Amino acid sequence: MRTDKLLIFCTVVVAILVCSSCPRTEQGVRTELIELQTTDGVRLDSVLREPYPDRAKAGVVMVHGYGGNFYSGIMAFLPQALSRRGFATLALNMRDHDLGPKKNLFEENLPDIVSGMDEMARHGYEALFLYGHSMGTNRVLFYLAQTEDPRIAGIILTAPPGNLFQWNVRTFGLEAATQLLHQAQELKTEGKGDTWMLIDLGPLGKTLYTANHVVSLRGPQTLSDPFMNIARLSIPVLIVHGLADRLADPQVADQLKNNAGTGSHVTVRKVRGGDHRFREHEKELEEIITQWLVQQIK
Repeated sequence: MRTDKLLIFCTVVVAILVCSSCPRTEQGVRTELIELQTTDGVRLDSVLREPYPDRAKAGVVMVHGYGGNFYSGIMAFLPQALSRRGFATLALNMRDHDLGPKKNLFEENLPDIVSGMDEMARHGYEALFLYGHSMGTNRVLFYLAQTEDPRIAGIILTAPPGNLFQWNVRTFGLEAATQLLHQAQELKTEGKGDTWMLIDLGPLGKTLYTANHVVSLRGPQTLSDPFMNIARLSIPVLIVHGLADRLADPQVADQLKNNAGTGSHVTVRKVRGGDHRFREHEKELEEIITQWLVQQIK
């Protein structure tokens, strides 16, 4: 009898040692790196997280903000947190991800988001939500206003900066913002839209934009204006903004709600003490988004 117990004990110990040396799937979440390809041939990195072993309640395509990527900042915790709460998430890079020179037009983000939506659909998720953070909010609002994608059941926006020209006016004053835009417009009119311009982004530092890029973001005909785009929506919208956000004005959340289409049901939540990335308020943000998602799929 003692021999049998010893044998069982040894077997358990060996099993524990073997398992400890095996590759592990993160508890409750299966993670897969996926290379996407857009319709215009751009390759984008992304990460798909799916609840395991239970099937996800719905899918969320997640778009980062200016200078961001799919694995840092708010994307370092929120996609994983939502997947732990039962939602599949696909966080993807935009073609102009990370800091550095920017030459793409704002509207060229559209096929990037299409690739993410199509990838989630290929995994069988019928209830899909679109999430954008910071300038990513402008991107996802533009996408939905342009495509009216029927697969999207709702849209989530965190820390929206609002109209990008107005953001520059608040940061640098009307005269400086107008002068810079006029300079870019003149270069574009002269056929020199690919000329590089040194752009001051205030708290984000300085970088190079082409004149075409500047005009696509800030010009009077820009497609990036979130107030214009949200007016065309007729789906549920959640907007979350930190009251301690020093990069994007928390009042933008209310302005977006006031400009939303009559068919939209917009929920605005303010997080006291939350900064642009909701540092030290990650759990509160996770709870707000999760509760809203659960309400939508009911």
